[in-house]
Amino acid sequence: MDHDTYHARDAGARLTQTLVDNLTPPPAPTINYATVTAIRTNNGHTTLTVTYAGTTLTDLPCTTNCTNAKTGDRCLLLTANHLTTIIGILA
Repeated sequence: MDHDTYHARDAGARLTQTLVDNLTPPPAPTINYATVTAIRTNNGHTTLTVTYAGTTLTDLPCTTNCTNAKTGDRCLLLTANHLTTIIGILA
């Protein structure tokens, strides 16, 4: 096999792997329950610290529905890929 053919096949294999990696669907988002442990507002942006499954998650962003959260409130966490957002406070 000549040099150019080898490089063309190698480039094709790399392109195929790149396409497969990019076309793989992301995992489905998950929703979990957590408990609010702290509220912080900075320049009008509220972030919450929560406890989930024995772990503390700090400074999570939240929707405008959650800005009136209080310490001890139960909340819903939406995790999509590596991003977690608080999307609701439970009554």
